[in-house]
Amino acid sequence: MDRSGEGEAVMKRLEDALQIAEEENKAKEARNVKLIMAQIQFLRKNVEDALNSYNELAKEDPKDFRPYFCRGMIYSLLDRNAEAREQFEKYRQLSPKKFEVDGYLRTPLSRVKLFGNDEN
Repeated sequence: MDRSGEGEAVMKRLEDALQIAEEENKAKEARNVKLIMAQIQFLRKNVEDALNSYNELAKEDPKDFRPYFCRGMIYSLLDRNAEAREQFEKYRQLSPKKFEVDGYLRTPLSRVKLFGNDEN
């Protein structure tokens, strides 16, 4: 969507959805929208913004495993392995077993470098 010029429109729709969820006191939905927005920040190579968003999400709900997993993935892609391990350990402590993705984390695909490649 970003390459076709729709990136800003998507973010605007997500911001609108977030506002509606917050106005209607739908915390779970608002949180899910925030997670999607952080993922889009990362995909748009706004890495620091994405990390900051995940940090805020972790502060808002320290028991939610998803921000830890996402930060772990980003740190792993940045070769910040010690930080990645910390995040994945926190993720493992908090996540229900059905969300285990250890096999995925060990695959070569999970180690693909996204940065510096304008073809993606």
